[in-house]
Amino acid sequence: MHRISCPGDPALTMTYPGFVFRTLRDRGYSEGALLAGTGLESQQLEDPHFRSGFPPLRRLLLNAIEETGNPHLGVTLARGFLPTYIGLPAYAAMNAARFRDGLGVLERYFFLSFPAIDVRLDRLPGGAATVRVRSRFPFGELEYFGIGSAVVAIDGLLKAMLGSDRVTDRVDMAFGPPDGWSDIAPLIAFPVRFAAEKNLIVFDAGLLDQPLPAADPLNHARLTALCAQFAAEMRQASSPVEQVLAILSDAEPLNPSLTQIAGSLGYSERSLRRHLERSGTTFRGILDSVRERRARALLTDSALPVKSIAAAVGFETPSNFARSFKRWTGLTPNAFRERAAGGRK
Repeated sequence: MHRISCPGDPALTMTYPGFVFRTLRDRGYSEGALLAGTGLESQQLEDPHFRSGFPPLRRLLLNAIEETGNPHLGVTLARGFLPTYIGLPAYAAMNAARFRDGLGVLERYFFLSFPAIDVRLDRLPGGAATVRVRSRFPFGELEYFGIGSAVVAIDGLLKAMLGSDRVTDRVDMAFGPPDGWSDIAPLIAFPVRFAAEKNLIVFDAGLLDQPLPAADPLNHARLTALCAQFAAEMRQASSPVEQVLAILSDAEPLNPSLTQIAGSLGYSERSLRRHLERSGTTFRGILDSVRERRARALLTDSALPVKSIAAAVGFETPSNFARSFKRWTGLTPNAFRERAAGGRK
């Protein structure tokens, strides 16, 4: 498998970065400007076997935003991203018997085409269902680009699965509205609620048992078997970033040190820190990301007092937790909980 990265970087496919590059190149933007500082070559972005670490792709996408002058580039380009471009997981999902079954395929195998994105089927009170969209590692300044692209592309896939012109009732984004959103909102096929507790694609739960028009049990069995085979191969090559995320996701309370995690993974502290930096992140960045997600979930879905939540996510005092939570979300824990409760009414 061809790669351009240091050992331990996340092995990211070219599914969406390659689409972005080809689309902009075909629109007349300079290949040299798009690839500047990436170390990538144009043929690599069209190679289905090529894998890259995050830093070159981060540079490519930032170049793309700068060259086009479009801060909404991710969501606008994703409108032209056909469901078939997703490849094997999309075909397996479309051939499932029911919508619920197809979404189960995406839960298990969407990462084959989008290793940076995790999707999960969930339910909301009041007859709504959701596809939760979450980044597998910190996107940083590209969060709007990455999550925005993902929800628009997934909305297109959901419509293709059901053979419908509209599936999504609403999208929640767990970050604030980007500058100029009012100009781009009319182009998006669904309303968006920003500063939410989770990134969610919300739709009618009654659709879950809807038969899919392209259902084919033989093709579905073959395609899901191929997905399982490729998934096993990818998991064998999991990166230090993914390994750290896996440990932190199971940690209770959420306060292991870099030294402890490095030892459990068989790294020296210095070596693990270097691997994470090469992947465009840090242990502190990953820890903060996991703490924020867990804190949001506990404040939204539990009645635990803030003091107990602070301890559960690894803070010695509620005041330290409150300062960090406000840095992450712009809200105090109590204000976040009140707003989440109001949104469920």
